[in-house]
Amino acid sequence: MKATPLHLLAPAVMFFHGGLLAGPYSAGLNDPANASDAPVPGFVGLDGIGGVPFEDEFGEPINARNYVNPLFFGWASSFSGYSRPADVSQFWGNAGKSLGPVTGNNIHIVSLGDLSAAQIGGGALPGSITLHFANPIRNLTGADFTVFENALIEIGSGIFGELGYVEASSDGVNFVRFPSASLTAAAVGAYGTFDPTDVFNLAGKHVNGDGDSWGTPFDLTAVGLASASHIRIVDIPGSGAFRDSANRPIYDAWVTFGSGGFDLEAVGAISRAIAFDQWQTVRGLVGAQRGAAVDLDRDGVPNFLEYAFARLPDRVDETPTPTTTEIAAGRLVITFTRDERASDLVYEVQAANDLAANAWTTIAQSTAGAPTVAAGAFTPAITETSASAIASVGVLRKVRVADVQTVAGNARRFLRIKVTSIPVP
Repeated sequence: MKATPLHLLAPAVMFFHGGLLAGPYSAGLNDPANASDAPVPGFVGLDGIGGVPFEDEFGEPINARNYVNPLFFGWASSFSGYSRPADVSQFWGNAGKSLGPVTGNNIHIVSLGDLSAAQIGGGALPGSITLHFANPIRNLTGADFTVFENALIEIGSGIFGELGYVEASSDGVNFVRFPSASLTAAAVGAYGTFDPTDVFNLAGKHVNGDGDSWGTPFDLTAVGLASASHIRIVDIPGSGAFRDSANRPIYDAWVTFGSGGFDLEAVGAISRAIAFDQWQTVRGLVGAQRGAAVDLDRDGVPNFLEYAFARLPDRVDETPTPTTTEIAAGRLVITFTRDERASDLVYEVQAANDLAANAWTTIAQSTAGAPTVAAGAFTPAITETSASAIASVGVLRKVRVADVQTVAGNARRFLRIKVTSIPVP
Protein backbone atom coordinates (compact mmCIF):
# COMPACT_ATOMS: atom_id res chain seq x y z
CA MET A 1 0.00 0.00 0.00
CA LYS A 2 1.40 3.37 -0.96
CA ALA A 3 1.64 6.27 1.43
CA THR A 4 0.86 9.70 0.01
CA PRO A 5 3.83 12.08 0.28
CA LEU A 6 3.58 15.84 -0.04
CA HIS A 7 2.43 16.76 -3.53
CA LEU A 8 5.34 18.00 -5.63
CA LEU A 9 4.67 21.36 -7.24
CA ALA A 10 8.03 21.41 -9.01
CA PRO A 11 9.38 18.81 -11.46
CA ALA A 12 11.48 16.05 -10.01
CA VAL A 13 15.21 15.99 -10.59
CA MET A 14 16.04 14.62 -14.00
CA PHE A 15 18.26 11.58 -14.45
CA PHE A 16 20.52 11.02 -17.43
CA HIS A 17 20.61 7.70 -19.19
CA GLY A 18 23.18 5.53 -20.89
CA GLY A 19 22.91 2.70 -23.38
CA LEU A 20 19.77 0.70 -24.05
CA LEU A 21 21.02 -2.57 -22.62
CA ALA A 22 23.42 -1.37 -19.95
CA GLY A 23 21.32 1.20 -18.09
CA PRO A 24 20.58 3.45 -16.52
CA TYR A 25 17.15 3.79 -18.09
CA SER A 26 14.47 6.48 -17.89
CA ALA A 27 13.66 8.56 -14.85
CA GLY A 28 10.37 8.15 -13.03
CA LEU A 29 8.72 11.03 -14.86
CA ASN A 30 9.30 13.78 -17.41
CA ASP A 31 12.24 12.20 -19.23
CA PRO A 32 11.12 12.80 -22.84
CA ALA A 33 14.47 12.36 -24.59
CA ASN A 34 15.33 8.98 -23.11
CA ALA A 35 16.00 6.58 -25.97
CA SER A 36 15.24 3.46 -23.91
CA ASP A 37 11.81 3.89 -22.36
CA ALA A 38 10.81 7.55 -22.16
CA PRO A 39 7.68 7.68 -19.96
CA VAL A 40 4.40 8.61 -21.65
CA PRO A 41 2.28 11.30 -19.97
CA GLY A 42 -1.27 10.35 -19.03
CA PHE A 43 -2.36 13.97 -19.27
CA VAL A 44 -1.30 16.92 -21.40
CA GLY A 45 -2.46 20.50 -21.87
CA LEU A 46 -1.75 24.12 -21.12
CA ASP A 47 -0.97 23.38 -17.46
CA GLY A 48 1.99 21.17 -18.26
CA ILE A 49 2.75 17.73 -19.58
CA GLY A 50 1.95 14.95 -17.10
CA GLY A 51 -0.12 17.16 -14.78
CA VAL A 52 -3.35 15.59 -13.46
CA PRO A 53 -6.44 17.83 -13.13
CA PHE A 54 -7.66 17.79 -9.52
CA GLU A 55 -8.80 20.03 -6.68
CA ASP A 56 -6.55 20.82 -3.71
CA GLU A 57 -7.66 20.70 -0.07
CA PHE A 58 -9.19 24.15 -0.44
CA GLY A 59 -11.23 23.20 -3.49
CA GLU A 60 -8.99 25.14 -5.86
CA PRO A 61 -8.53 23.55 -9.30
CA ILE A 62 -5.04 22.37 -10.20
CA ASN A 63 -4.06 21.60 -13.82
CA ALA A 64 -7.63 22.45 -14.85
CA ARG A 65 -6.64 23.03 -18.47
CA ASN A 66 -5.18 19.55 -18.89
CA TYR A 67 -6.91 16.53 -20.40
CA VAL A 68 -6.26 12.84 -21.03
CA ASN A 69 -3.46 12.47 -23.57
CA PRO A 70 -5.09 12.22 -27.04
CA LEU A 71 -2.22 9.99 -28.12
CA PHE A 72 -4.21 7.06 -26.68
CA PHE A 73 -6.68 5.52 -29.13
CA GLY A 74 -8.03 2.86 -26.79
CA TRP A 75 -8.14 1.42 -23.28
CA ALA A 76 -8.73 -2.03 -21.83
CA SER A 77 -12.38 -2.98 -22.35
CA SER A 78 -12.66 -6.11 -20.15
CA PHE A 79 -10.61 -8.31 -17.84
CA SER A 80 -10.21 -11.98 -17.00
CA GLY A 81 -8.05 -14.23 -14.86
CA TYR A 82 -7.77 -11.81 -11.96
CA SER A 83 -6.04 -13.57 -9.06
CA ARG A 84 -4.56 -12.19 -5.85
CA PRO A 85 -3.31 -13.42 -2.47
CA ALA A 86 -5.91 -13.53 0.29
CA ASP A 87 -4.48 -10.50 2.11
CA VAL A 88 -5.88 -8.08 -0.51
CA SER A 89 -9.09 -6.53 0.81
CA GLN A 90 -12.21 -6.22 -1.34
CA PHE A 91 -11.73 -2.45 -1.55
CA TRP A 92 -8.47 -2.93 -3.42
CA GLY A 93 -9.76 -5.97 -5.32
CA ASN A 94 -12.16 -4.28 -7.76
CA ALA A 95 -10.67 -5.36 -11.08
CA GLY A 96 -13.07 -3.09 -12.96
CA LYS A 97 -10.93 -0.15 -11.90
CA SER A 98 -8.29 -1.30 -14.38
CA LEU A 99 -10.61 -0.57 -17.31
CA GLY A 100 -11.03 2.68 -19.19
CA PRO A 101 -8.87 5.80 -19.32
CA VAL A 102 -6.12 6.74 -16.90
CA THR A 103 -7.22 8.90 -13.98
CA GLY A 104 -3.96 9.73 -12.20
CA ASN A 105 -5.78 8.90 -8.95
CA ASN A 106 -3.50 6.67 -6.88
CA ILE A 107 -6.41 4.92 -5.12
CA HIS A 108 -8.31 4.20 -8.35
CA ILE A 109 -6.49 0.89 -8.74
CA VAL A 110 -6.80 -2.86 -8.50
CA SER A 111 -4.14 -4.55 -6.40
CA LEU A 112 -2.44 -7.81 -7.39
CA GLY A 113 -1.23 -8.43 -3.82
CA ASP A 114 2.22 -9.25 -2.46
CA LEU A 115 3.51 -12.71 -1.55
CA SER A 116 5.24 -13.26 1.77
CA ALA A 117 8.50 -15.17 2.13
CA ALA A 118 6.55 -18.23 3.29
CA GLN A 119 4.24 -18.08 0.29
CA ILE A 120 7.17 -17.67 -2.08
CA GLY A 121 8.95 -20.60 -0.45
CA GLY A 122 5.79 -22.69 -0.76
CA GLY A 123 5.54 -22.06 -4.49
CA ALA A 124 2.51 -19.76 -4.41
CA LEU A 125 1.85 -17.89 -7.64
CA PRO A 126 1.93 -14.09 -7.60
CA GLY A 127 -1.22 -12.12 -8.40
CA SER A 128 -2.05 -11.37 -12.01
CA ILE A 129 -4.72 -9.92 -14.28
CA THR A 130 -5.39 -10.18 -18.01
CA LEU A 131 -6.87 -7.24 -19.89
CA HIS A 132 -8.69 -7.53 -23.21
CA PHE A 133 -8.70 -4.90 -25.95
CA ALA A 134 -11.73 -4.97 -28.24
CA ASN A 135 -9.61 -3.25 -30.90
CA PRO A 136 -6.26 -5.07 -30.99
CA ILE A 137 -3.04 -3.22 -30.31
CA ARG A 138 -0.82 -3.23 -33.40
CA ASN A 139 2.95 -3.27 -33.72
CA LEU A 140 3.72 0.13 -35.23
CA THR A 141 6.63 2.52 -34.80
CA GLY A 142 7.76 2.98 -31.20
CA ALA A 143 5.73 2.23 -28.09
CA ASP A 144 2.46 0.43 -28.78
CA PHE A 145 0.87 0.60 -25.33
CA THR A 146 1.47 2.12 -21.91
CA VAL A 147 0.95 0.68 -18.42
CA PHE A 148 0.04 2.96 -15.51
CA GLU A 149 0.73 1.84 -11.93
CA ASN A 150 0.40 4.19 -8.93
CA ALA A 151 4.08 4.65 -8.13
CA LEU A 152 4.95 7.79 -6.15
CA ILE A 153 8.01 9.97 -5.63
CA GLU A 154 9.68 9.94 -2.25
CA ILE A 155 11.57 13.24 -2.08
CA GLY A 156 15.33 12.73 -2.07
CA SER A 157 14.98 8.97 -2.18
CA GLY A 158 13.56 7.50 -5.37
CA ILE A 159 10.38 5.77 -6.50
CA PHE A 160 8.03 4.00 -4.15
CA GLY A 161 6.46 1.56 -6.56
CA GLU A 162 5.72 -2.11 -7.01
CA LEU A 163 6.88 -3.75 -10.19
CA GLY A 164 5.20 -6.21 -12.52
CA TYR A 165 6.05 -8.37 -15.51
CA VAL A 166 4.15 -7.54 -18.69
CA GLU A 167 3.01 -10.20 -21.16
CA ALA A 168 1.19 -9.93 -24.48
CA SER A 169 -0.94 -12.30 -26.54
CA SER A 170 -2.61 -12.19 -29.93
CA ASP A 171 -5.16 -14.89 -29.05
CA GLY A 172 -5.69 -14.68 -25.29
CA VAL A 173 -4.14 -18.12 -24.81
CA ASN A 174 -0.46 -17.95 -25.69
CA PHE A 175 1.42 -15.15 -23.92
CA VAL A 176 4.94 -13.82 -24.42
CA ARG A 177 6.73 -11.97 -21.62
CA PHE A 178 8.59 -8.75 -22.36
CA PRO A 179 12.33 -8.98 -21.75
CA SER A 180 13.30 -6.91 -18.72
CA ALA A 181 16.26 -5.54 -16.79
CA SER A 182 16.63 -4.81 -13.08
CA LEU A 183 19.95 -3.36 -11.92
CA THR A 184 18.89 -2.58 -8.35
CA ALA A 185 21.79 -3.92 -6.32
CA ALA A 186 20.12 -4.88 -3.05
CA ALA A 187 16.78 -5.32 -1.30
CA VAL A 188 15.00 -2.05 -0.50
CA GLY A 189 12.83 -3.37 2.33
CA ALA A 190 9.15 -2.92 3.14
CA TYR A 191 7.94 0.41 1.76
CA GLY A 192 11.42 1.24 0.51
CA THR A 193 12.30 2.96 -2.75
CA PHE A 194 14.31 2.16 -5.86
CA ASP A 195 16.03 4.15 -8.58
CA PRO A 196 13.87 3.88 -11.74
CA THR A 197 16.92 4.39 -13.94
CA ASP A 198 17.95 0.87 -12.87
CA VAL A 199 14.74 -0.68 -14.26
CA PHE A 200 13.67 -1.42 -17.83
CA ASN A 201 10.53 -3.02 -19.33
CA LEU A 202 8.91 -3.64 -15.97
CA ALA A 203 5.62 -1.88 -15.28
CA GLY A 204 5.45 0.26 -12.15
CA LYS A 205 8.66 2.28 -12.52
CA HIS A 206 6.94 5.54 -13.50
CA VAL A 207 5.05 7.98 -11.28
CA ASN A 208 1.25 8.05 -11.48
CA GLY A 209 -0.25 9.80 -8.47
CA ASP A 210 -0.19 12.94 -6.33
CA GLY A 211 -0.74 15.17 -9.34
CA ASP A 212 1.67 13.51 -11.77
CA SER A 213 0.73 10.90 -14.35
CA TRP A 214 3.30 8.98 -16.38
CA GLY A 215 3.15 5.45 -17.77
CA THR A 216 5.67 2.84 -18.83
CA PRO A 217 5.86 2.25 -22.62
CA PHE A 218 6.03 -1.18 -24.26
CA ASP A 219 6.86 -2.01 -27.88
CA LEU A 220 5.46 -5.25 -29.35
CA THR A 221 8.62 -5.57 -31.44
CA ALA A 222 10.35 -6.78 -28.27
CA VAL A 223 8.12 -9.89 -28.15
CA GLY A 224 7.80 -10.46 -31.90
CA LEU A 225 4.05 -9.91 -32.16
CA ALA A 226 2.33 -8.10 -35.02
CA SER A 227 -0.65 -7.36 -32.78
CA ALA A 228 -1.98 -8.07 -29.31
CA SER A 229 -5.55 -8.45 -28.11
CA HIS A 230 -4.62 -9.26 -24.50
CA ILE A 231 -2.13 -7.80 -22.01
CA ARG A 232 -1.32 -9.63 -18.78
CA ILE A 233 0.28 -8.05 -15.73
CA VAL A 234 1.98 -10.35 -13.19
CA ASP A 235 3.07 -9.00 -9.81
CA ILE A 236 6.73 -9.29 -8.83
CA PRO A 237 7.26 -9.80 -5.09
CA GLY A 238 10.37 -7.69 -4.66
CA SER A 239 12.36 -10.02 -2.43
CA GLY A 240 14.88 -10.86 -5.13
CA ALA A 241 13.44 -14.35 -5.62
CA PHE A 242 11.97 -13.26 -8.95
CA ARG A 243 14.37 -12.50 -11.80
CA ASP A 244 14.79 -10.32 -14.87
CA SER A 245 15.68 -11.64 -18.32
CA ALA A 246 19.37 -11.90 -17.40
CA ASN A 247 18.54 -13.82 -14.18
CA ARG A 248 19.30 -10.83 -11.96
CA PRO A 249 17.19 -10.42 -8.81
CA ILE A 250 14.35 -7.89 -8.93
CA TYR A 251 13.88 -5.70 -5.89
CA ASP A 252 11.04 -3.33 -5.00
CA ALA A 253 9.11 -2.39 -1.85
CA TRP A 254 8.51 -5.75 -0.16
CA VAL A 255 6.50 -6.94 1.74
CA THR A 256 3.57 -4.53 1.34
CA PHE A 257 0.04 -4.98 2.67
CA GLY A 258 -3.52 -3.80 2.03
CA SER A 259 -3.15 -2.65 -1.54
CA GLY A 260 0.02 -4.72 -1.60
CA GLY A 261 2.02 -5.59 -4.68
CA PHE A 262 1.44 -4.18 -8.14
CA ASP A 263 -1.42 -1.66 -8.25
CA LEU A 264 -2.84 -1.44 -11.77
CA GLU A 265 -4.50 1.84 -12.74
CA ALA A 266 -4.89 1.61 -16.54
CA VAL A 267 -3.40 0.33 -19.78
CA GLY A 268 -3.63 2.64 -22.78
CA ALA A 269 -3.36 1.52 -26.40
CA ILE A 270 -1.33 3.82 -28.63
CA SER A 271 -1.01 1.70 -31.77
CA ARG A 272 -4.30 0.58 -33.26
CA ALA A 273 -5.73 0.74 -36.74
CA ILE A 274 -8.34 3.44 -37.04
CA ALA A 275 -10.58 5.02 -39.67
CA PHE A 276 -12.22 8.44 -39.78
CA ASP A 277 -15.57 7.42 -38.27
CA GLN A 278 -13.83 5.56 -35.43
CA TRP A 279 -11.56 8.54 -34.85
CA GLN A 280 -14.57 10.81 -34.44
CA THR A 281 -15.92 8.46 -31.77
CA VAL A 282 -12.57 8.24 -29.98
CA ARG A 283 -12.39 12.03 -29.96
CA GLY A 284 -15.86 12.21 -28.42
CA LEU A 285 -17.59 13.89 -31.35
CA VAL A 286 -21.38 13.49 -31.34
CA GLY A 287 -24.33 14.74 -33.37
CA ALA A 288 -23.63 17.94 -35.28
CA GLN A 289 -19.96 17.80 -34.20
CA ARG A 290 -19.40 14.89 -36.56
CA GLY A 291 -18.73 15.12 -40.28
CA ALA A 292 -15.78 15.59 -42.60
CA ALA A 293 -16.47 19.29 -43.24
CA VAL A 294 -17.31 20.33 -39.65
CA ASP A 295 -14.84 22.74 -38.04
CA LEU A 296 -15.70 22.41 -34.37
CA ASP A 297 -12.79 24.46 -32.99
CA ARG A 298 -13.07 27.07 -35.79
CA ASP A 299 -9.39 26.98 -36.63
CA GLY A 300 -10.01 26.72 -40.36
CA VAL A 301 -9.22 22.99 -40.47
CA PRO A 302 -12.25 20.67 -40.88
CA ASN A 303 -12.57 17.37 -39.04
CA PHE A 304 -11.30 15.23 -41.91
CA LEU A 305 -8.05 17.19 -42.15
CA GLU A 306 -7.74 17.36 -38.36
CA TYR A 307 -7.79 13.56 -38.51
CA ALA A 308 -5.40 13.31 -41.44
CA PHE A 309 -2.80 15.63 -39.92
CA ALA A 310 -3.00 14.27 -36.34
CA ARG A 311 -4.68 17.34 -34.90
CA LEU A 312 -7.41 17.85 -32.30
CA PRO A 313 -10.93 18.64 -33.56
CA ASP A 314 -12.23 20.26 -30.39
CA ARG A 315 -9.42 22.64 -29.45
CA VAL A 316 -6.97 24.91 -31.24
CA ASP A 317 -3.72 23.07 -31.95
CA GLU A 318 -0.23 24.32 -31.15
CA THR A 319 0.59 24.58 -34.86
CA PRO A 320 -1.75 26.96 -36.72
CA THR A 321 -1.56 25.20 -40.10
CA PRO A 322 -1.27 21.50 -41.03
CA THR A 323 1.62 22.10 -43.45
CA THR A 324 4.67 24.33 -43.77
CA THR A 325 6.83 25.16 -46.77
CA GLU A 326 10.35 26.44 -47.25
CA ILE A 327 13.09 26.63 -49.85
CA ALA A 328 16.10 24.45 -49.09
CA ALA A 329 19.02 23.64 -51.38
CA GLY A 330 17.23 25.43 -54.21
CA ARG A 331 14.07 23.33 -53.99
CA LEU A 332 10.63 23.90 -52.57
CA VAL A 333 10.04 21.68 -49.52
CA ILE A 334 6.75 20.81 -47.85
CA THR A 335 6.48 19.39 -44.32
CA PHE A 336 3.45 17.82 -42.67
CA THR A 337 2.48 15.38 -39.93
CA ARG A 338 0.66 12.15 -40.64
CA ASP A 339 -0.60 9.42 -38.33
CA GLU A 340 0.49 5.92 -39.32
CA ARG A 341 -2.51 4.51 -37.43
CA ALA A 342 -4.89 6.00 -40.04
CA SER A 343 -5.62 2.92 -42.16
CA ASP A 344 -8.10 4.56 -44.54
CA LEU A 345 -6.04 7.42 -45.98
CA VAL A 346 -3.85 8.11 -48.98
CA TYR A 347 -1.55 11.12 -48.75
CA GLU A 348 -0.23 12.47 -52.05
CA VAL A 349 2.43 15.16 -52.31
CA GLN A 350 1.70 16.94 -55.57
CA ALA A 351 3.68 19.49 -57.56
CA ALA A 352 2.64 21.97 -60.27
CA ASN A 353 3.77 25.08 -62.18
CA ASP A 354 0.34 26.71 -61.92
CA LEU A 355 -2.89 26.27 -59.98
CA ALA A 356 -5.01 24.78 -62.73
CA ALA A 357 -6.95 21.72 -61.62
CA ASN A 358 -5.22 19.45 -64.17
CA ALA A 359 -1.70 20.76 -63.54
CA TRP A 360 -0.90 18.69 -60.46
CA THR A 361 1.41 15.66 -60.52
CA THR A 362 1.89 13.26 -57.61
CA ILE A 363 5.57 12.92 -56.73
CA ALA A 364 5.29 11.04 -53.40
CA GLN A 365 2.61 9.22 -51.45
CA SER A 366 1.72 7.23 -48.35
CA THR A 367 -1.07 4.64 -48.37
CA ALA A 368 -2.92 3.09 -45.41
CA GLY A 369 -0.33 4.17 -42.85
CA ALA A 370 2.73 3.02 -44.80
CA PRO A 371 5.85 5.21 -45.08
CA THR A 372 5.92 7.99 -47.64
CA VAL A 373 7.68 6.86 -50.83
CA ALA A 374 8.41 8.27 -54.27
CA ALA A 375 5.61 7.98 -56.84
CA GLY A 376 6.29 6.50 -60.26
CA ALA A 377 9.64 7.47 -61.73
CA PHE A 378 10.00 10.60 -59.62
CA THR A 379 12.86 10.92 -57.12
CA PRO A 380 11.96 13.51 -54.48
CA ALA A 381 14.06 13.70 -51.33
CA ILE A 382 11.89 12.25 -48.55
CA THR A 383 12.56 12.06 -44.83
CA GLU A 384 10.28 10.70 -42.10
CA THR A 385 10.98 11.15 -38.41
CA SER A 386 8.95 11.02 -35.22
CA ALA A 387 6.74 14.06 -34.70
CA SER A 388 6.43 13.36 -30.97
CA ALA A 389 8.38 15.10 -28.23
CA ILE A 390 8.44 11.75 -26.37
CA ALA A 391 11.29 9.59 -27.70
CA SER A 392 9.47 6.32 -27.10
CA VAL A 393 6.47 7.38 -29.25
CA GLY A 394 6.74 6.98 -33.03
CA VAL A 395 3.26 6.64 -34.56
CA LEU A 396 3.05 10.34 -35.39
CA ARG A 397 5.31 10.94 -38.38
CA LYS A 398 6.88 14.20 -39.49
CA VAL A 399 7.20 13.99 -43.29
CA ARG A 400 9.45 16.28 -45.30
CA VAL A 401 9.36 16.11 -49.11
CA ALA A 402 11.58 18.17 -51.42
CA ASP A 403 10.40 18.96 -54.94
CA VAL A 404 11.88 17.13 -57.93
CA GLN A 405 12.53 20.43 -59.73
CA THR A 406 14.57 23.44 -58.63
CA VAL A 407 13.07 26.82 -57.96
CA ALA A 408 15.56 28.41 -60.34
CA GLY A 409 14.22 26.37 -63.23
CA ASN A 410 10.65 27.57 -62.84
CA ALA A 411 8.95 30.95 -62.89
CA ARG A 412 6.36 29.56 -60.49
CA ARG A 413 6.25 26.35 -58.48
CA PHE A 414 3.70 24.90 -56.04
CA LEU A 415 3.49 21.92 -53.69
CA ARG A 416 0.38 20.62 -51.93
CA ILE A 417 -0.89 17.61 -49.98
CA LYS A 418 -3.92 15.77 -51.32
CA VAL A 419 -5.63 13.46 -48.80
CA THR A 420 -8.29 10.95 -49.86
CA SER A 421 -10.06 8.14 -48.04
CA ILE A 422 -9.98 4.52 -49.15
CA PRO A 423 -12.01 1.49 -48.00
CA VAL A 424 -10.70 -0.33 -44.95
CA PRO A 425 -10.40 -4.13 -45.34
